[in-house]
This record gives sequence, C-alpha cells and structure tokens, in this order.
Amino acid sequence: MNHQEAKDLLKNLLPEDSLSLIKVEVFRLSWQGKGYNIIAEETGYDHDYVRKSGSLLWQELTELLETSVTKRNFRPLIEAQLNKIQKTVTQIPEYPGAPMLFSSPYYVERTDEEHQAYAQMQRPGSLIRVKGPRKMGKSSLMLRMMDHADELSYKQVILDLQMADSSMLSDLDKLLRWTCLQFANQLGLEDKIDEYWNELIGPKLSCTSYMQDYLLAQGDVVVIAINEVNLIFDYPDVSRDFLALLRSWHEEAKHNKVMQGLRQVLIYSTEVYVQLDLNLSPFNVGLPIELKPFNDEQLSTLAQSYGFNWPADGSIQSPIRVLQTHLGGHPYLTQLVFYTLATKEGFIESPSETLQQVLKEGSESNGLFSDYLQHILVAIMNNQDAMSAFRKIRKDKDAKLSRIEMYQLESLGVVKLQNGQVSTSCKVISDFLASQIG
Repeated sequence: MNHQEAKDLLKNLLPEDSLSLIKVEVFRLSWQGKGYNIIAEETGYDHDYVRKSGSLLWQELTELLETSVTKRNFRPLIEAQLNKIQKTVTQIPEYPGAPMLFSSPYYVERTDEEHQAYAQMQRPGSLIRVKGPRKMGKSSLMLRMMDHADELSYKQVILDLQMADSSMLSDLDKLLRWTCLQFANQLGLEDKIDEYWNELIGPKLSCTSYMQDYLLAQGDVVVIAINEVNLIFDYPDVSRDFLALLRSWHEEAKHNKVMQGLRQVLIYSTEVYVQLDLNLSPFNVGLPIELKPFNDEQLSTLAQSYGFNWPADGSIQSPIRVLQTHLGGHPYLTQLVFYTLATKEGFIESPSETLQQVLKEGSESNGLFSDYLQHILVAIMNNQDAMSAFRKIRKDKDAKLSRIEMYQLESLGVVKLQNGQVSTSCKVISDFLASQIG
C-alpha cells in the first residue's frame, strides 16, 4: 500500500481535511506491522510526534466505529468497516453488457451529449446521429433519449435492424414493409400496410404515405430510433434508397407540418462507406453525436459507483491511469473490471496491485475479456481485408486506410480516428490481435 492508497482508504472514514501527512504515514506503516520507532526512522519525524499523531488517529477511529481502536487491533476493524461500506454500495452489481436501465447506478452520464440530444429532439423534424464502436454505450444512451421523449409525452418507436434477417435487408420493398409493421405494432395501431402500398409509386413513396397519412395523421410527435443502421451498409443498393428515404423525411419537415412531428435518431457503429449523393445522405444533416471512450473523470465516477474512491489525479501509477493505459477508457471493458473487483471476496488492500492482476488475467485465453476479444478475432479472421488492414497499421502507425478498411476496423472498436490519424483503440485489443494474427 502506497501513501495515496492509504489516504484514499482513510478518506472513506474520516474528513479529508483531518488527514495530515503524518497521520496517513502512521496508518500506512502501521498497516504493514511496523512500530513507532521504525515509522519515525522511515519518515524522519520525531518519535514522540509520531506516537502522538498515532494516538490521535486511533481516537478518531474509535469515535467513528464506536469501539476501541488501537494500533494492535485497528487493521481487522478497518478492513471490516471498509468492506461493509463497499458491499453496501455494490450490493448486487449488474453484470455488464446489456443496455443500462435509466435507474442503473452504474451508468456514467455523458452530460454534454445528452443535453444536446434532448434539446435537438424538441426541434420539429429533427434528426440525431449517434455514432460509436461496438459496446461503447450507444444503446444505453438511446434508452435515455427515449425516456426523455416519454417525459415530453412523445410517442416512441425503436427499429432494431439486428432483428431483420438478410432476406429483408437485401430487398427494399420487404425492408420498408417490415419497417412500417414495426412502427404500427409499437404504436398500438392496426398495420393497414396494404391500404397504403402501391406498386405504381414504389416502396419509398408508399412508405412515406404510410408515415404521413397514417402514423403521423393524429398530430402526435413520434420519435423513431433506428438501431444498428450500419448493418444495411452491406447491401449498397438497398442502403442508398433506405438512407435517402430517411433524409427525405427530414427535408420534408421543413415545409410539411405533419412531417414535423417525426423525430429521427440514427444509431450506428462506424463511418459510412457506401457511396451516397451528399444531397441524399442523412449523415451530413442533423445533430452528430460521437460516443468516445471514458476520460479520467468519467472513470473515476464509475469507480465510485462500484465503491472505489479512485480520484482522477493524473498520477501515472493511479488505478485510473492504469485503466486508461490498458483499456483506453473502453466503457464495456472497464465495466467488466469494476464488476470483477466489486464481487471479489474480502477487502482489497492494494487496488493498484489487484487491478494489475485482474487486467493480466483478463487477457488470458479464458479471461475476463475473452468473449469480447474472440468476437473481434472471428470477425477479422473471416475478412481478409480487415486482417491486412490491421497488420498494416501495426507495421506502420502512419499507414493510410481506405474508407472500407476504416469501417471494418472502427466498427469493431479496433481502431480510432483522432486528428486525422488512425491508431489502435487500446493496448488489450491490440496486443491480443497481434498475438493471434501478427
């Protein structure tokens, strides 16, 4: 246990302004079983001063715990109290992976992005684009946006393209019929699709008529969130028409009062690589929101929700910096680490050492991150272009990737684009892939 870790432990029990340097050192070295003589030698303080500071510390802890605390018995008492505090905060942690409910204590707010989205949602005919790699928190943010829509008495529809099979995604008519059916079902309406579908005008105009003359005809505001829009990119012909349709609805709202009731939220994992006419693309209009890895402050907030008082102080050896070095602030991977730490039996004496152990074991073949890493590996192994692209940036950090190569790696969370430069997203992912495919 170092000085900062000792101070962090005491901050859970005593006011921070009462924690003088000597008190923290007496606590830390007494924890290691050292006597006052040794403490005085190692710290350079006078022996009597060390003893008096220790007596004052034990007295403060006695008053706090309402039981006699001495230098001889303090460690098991403190361990029990801190373990109790931690278990109270993280009594039954939810296992990471699924979108987080609005009430989840483990959700880290993305304050600026959320406020922007909430404000944009109230604009007639608005369109919001939420982009981020896999497991970056897009679905959790989407649920919060839909909850906000509910507070505004807006109706909500979630269209998840993961639920559409390839036969639908490859056929525009089938896809739009399926889309309309999902809209009607979630809004509690009869589908009436055949009444609005006309082969002479085609599926795009038929779908628009269904939207305008049926779904929005009552004057309600309807928020439609389309999840995993990127899945349609693999079907270029269909995607061009489908995406152009979404753009046309947004443009129509500028002069069509009925269509102003439609608010669109598009959720996707990567840059668009399908060649689209700029005037027909929904990806250059509306409000763009890009979900990025957690920064130090957000990781510190997440740590506190799990019962760990880990400040974002910038120290190289701090647990927060260790997490950033290995995981790059990846929300899902860091959630896995905190879940593992929070469910460990007993009291964690040295968070830094325990964290290093969890990170080391997590990268092993059956470790904490194995499912996530294997998902990435299988996807890359099944795509020679993605594999060669990864090898390219491993060999040369300044290598240029094509839009398709960037799409394939970015959507998996393997790379990130910052200031025009492509780099691997985090050490754990990069090291694992390098060990598997070179």
